Amino acid sequence: MKSPKAHCTALAGLALALLAAAASALGDGLRPHDVVYQFLFKGMSGGELELKLLPDTQPDSWIYETHAHPNFLASFFVKSNSIERGWFRVTPTGVQPTRYFLDDGSSDKSNDSDLRYDWAQDRLTGTSRGRPLDLSIEPGMQDVMSIRAVVLVDLLAGREPREYAMLDGREIKHYIYTRVGTAKLKTDIGEFDTVIYKSDRKDSDGRGRIWQYWYAPALSWLPLRAEQREDGKARMTLAIRSLKWLDTSGGTAPAAPRP
Repeated sequence: MKSPKAHCTALAGLALALLAAAASALGDGLRPHDVVYQFLFKGMSGGELELKLLPDTQPDSWIYETHAHPNFLASFFVKSNSIERGWFRVTPTGVQPTRYFLDDGSSDKSNDSDLRYDWAQDRLTGTSRGRPLDLSIEPGMQDVMSIRAVVLVDLLAGREPREYAMLDGREIKHYIYTRVGTAKLKTDIGEFDTVIYKSDRKDSDGRGRIWQYWYAPALSWLPLRAEQREDGKARMTLAIRSLKWLDTSGGTAPAAPRP
């Protein structure tokens, strides 16, 4: 007959195995993709924004990146060689970003960022908007790239999106996601049932800018449309133009940019 200590050890091992399996299942729920959105500012086209989700080299690790494809007018404000990239991993406790990188494509480095997360020490260090940054990490904290992933992971797991702490530039802000309703949405890739959520900054008076998203359950909960709204009107809009599910079995994760 096994001793109580042996039973406790076995149960602890089983619990760890279940947690690891849960993390792996969440990571498997994410599907590598390349999605292109049309960008509109107050109804005027600014070009396109491309988002890619790719698996990284380590298990349950991913890379999210964006590339801008501005039209002629928008190219005066956004460079076509700009790149924003975030690394994260899916753990039993949720999504943990590991690095955030932004190069705005210009010779002026005052807007560039390169930050690394040390979850063992709860520190975030590097440069943000061209200046050194050293911050304490809040539990569950995200950045502007990983927050897109954490919402998808929660929806794929059947959890309602909630409050998230997010590093925005050099400041930690808290955003609350609230379900608004459902709608059938006609897009360039077809018509889909969507679930609408809004994202509002915590403790706001309700009169500021909010984001509203149309997520499609049939497409692994990818957002088909996003609007930044102000005074009840769309200020900025992202509308899906194309979607490609990626086969990454051959290993297509991009190399990390140089520090």
